[in-house]
Amino acid sequence: MRRWTWVGLCVIAAGCGSTGEKVLQDFGIKDRPEDYQSGADKVMANLSDVAKVELDRMNMAARRGQILYDKGKGLDGAYYKRTKVYDNSRPLDANAATRTNQNNPVTYVGYIEFSFEYYESARKQTRVEAESEIADIPSRDRGSETYRYRFDSGANWTGGKGERYQD
Repeated sequence: MRRWTWVGLCVIAAGCGSTGEKVLQDFGIKDRPEDYQSGADKVMANLSDVAKVELDRMNMAARRGQILYDKGKGLDGAYYKRTKVYDNSRPLDANAATRTNQNNPVTYVGYIEFSFEYYESARKQTRVEAESEIADIPSRDRGSETYRYRFDSGANWTGGKGERYQD
């Protein structure tokens, strides 16, 4: 009997404080206030700012490009530079990350899709000439990539580079 009295008192005490309010709201027993924002909602709000910063970083990283060989007819092949130019971003999703143990605070991950277009340089006879060229000819070859970003328990971006996410 004492045990049930103790449990009843704990439930009443938990229901009276702000912690109790939060517990009841988290379990859907009590309605959340209209201005309530979950951590994932806050991350979604921050993703567009992250995308702006990352678009610049990714374009700087892809600026060097790669040198490819274009096989022509017979022995008439040529080298050219091909770079990705990221031009658009779209926040996709945000959710709580998996906790490794009880001592770690809840962290979040957010996903952003970046679209890009390939640009190519003029064809050159040697690899060195192609490397010194600027890739400024649009190839009309487009694509997109999704990256995962980490956020702390306050839904603030940790500043880390995005991880390529495979669907």
